[in-house]
Amino acid sequence: MKVNNFRWFCFVICFALWFWVLTSMASQLAKTITCDEYHPTTVRVGVGRITTINFPIAPQDVLPGESYFDFKRIKSDLNIKSLRPGARTNVVVYMQERRCLFNLVTTSGASDDILYVRDPKDRQIEVKFHE
Repeated sequence: MKVNNFRWFCFVICFALWFWVLTSMASQLAKTITCDEYHPTTVRVGVGRITTINFPIAPQDVLPGESYFDFKRIKSDLNIKSLRPGARTNVVVYMQERRCLFNLVTTSGASDDILYVRDPKDRQIEVKFHE
């Protein structure tokens, strides 16, 4: 009877650890940031990795401060790759009626894989729906 209890205890502990690792990895892979034209958001680009920034609409133009990063626009995504370790610059992304500011930093540690850009709360409009 004690062996079965021990096996059950090990199973529960392993499942809890697996669930914790899975949820912590998911929170690192994708996160939401705001489009701010006055205060730049820091984006961590991993060495040898691609960081994808997803916008609500397709970006029209990308203006980097230095050419230490490679940019590729695909639909409403902006894909960023660092061209050298230790690279840092700012970038302005122009969309239809606004612009977003970002500080890009190359890191060998944890990086931002997928970022979803949303408007700040003060620029969002609440639409009331009546049936």
